[in-house]
Amino acid sequence: MQPMRATATRIRGGEAAEPWLRLGVAILATSSSAILVRYAEGAPALALAFWRCALGALCLAPWARARLPGMTLRQYLLPMLAGAFLAVHFGTWISSVGLTTVASAILLVSTTPIFVATAERMLFGTRLTRRGWAGIVLAIAGVGAVGGGDFAGGSIAGDGLALAGAVAAAGYLMAGQRARLELGTLEYAAVAYGCAAALLGVVCGLARVPLWGWSGRTWLVVAGMVAGPQLLGHTMINFVLKAFDATTVTVTVMLEPVVTIVLAYFLLGETPSPLVVPGGVAILAGIYAVARSQRPAATPVAT
Repeated sequence: MQPMRATATRIRGGEAAEPWLRLGVAILATSSSAILVRYAEGAPALALAFWRCALGALCLAPWARARLPGMTLRQYLLPMLAGAFLAVHFGTWISSVGLTTVASAILLVSTTPIFVATAERMLFGTRLTRRGWAGIVLAIAGVGAVGGGDFAGGSIAGDGLALAGAVAAAGYLMAGQRARLELGTLEYAAVAYGCAAALLGVVCGLARVPLWGWSGRTWLVVAGMVAGPQLLGHTMINFVLKAFDATTVTVTVMLEPVVTIVLAYFLLGETPSPLVVPGGVAILAGIYAVARSQRPAATPVAT
């Protein structure tokens, strides 16, 4: 896989604050994802994943429509593959939020860069520095601490799903990295979201998961998930790559778990278990070490 060239566009004068403001809004938006999942009463996780992708694709379609006909079949394949990984990511991670604590779910899914670095080493022979390997070991230790702290609470299944979501997100980012070498953000995201929605729709149909029949409050939460984490968060992060290099974005997005855990404490009354705090610090420190040891090809997925 060819590494994406990080573009560090020089920003002058009064425009200097605008990209940072956009990145800050994106992080706040993605940080609300797990909280909104908890508020979506009566809606199955797979249904939430479906509507998040489907409505996200519909919102982007009018702007991407003019570019889609000019894409070749080959250019469609990678966004579709990314969409398949995205479907698995949302399906597993949203399910994990209902089975484990918000702190564990967001910390474990944030290990995505670790899986990206490991996969690139195994599949493409990408060299990882000692600092990077140390970061991976540190993050794995942190995952063990978080999972060990949850074992007594019976949420090990939720932790496993969160980690599965991180692995799927790594596949999504690696496929998206290659696709974005030729495609713009809008057409790439529209195809990826649409493909993810189609796959999730099939799974919901086969599993007989209801896609409607919920309260008005739940539909408002679904709309909030699309407007916030999906569009203002997930898509906006792709836009700010024009102003910052990928390493800067990767490290900054690490604030997401911190913001989410604080929101969960005040809005849901969830206090992290004793091992989550040191485990979370180890995970974030490991991600930081990996991010700084190389120029990442992609940013962490916005949940």
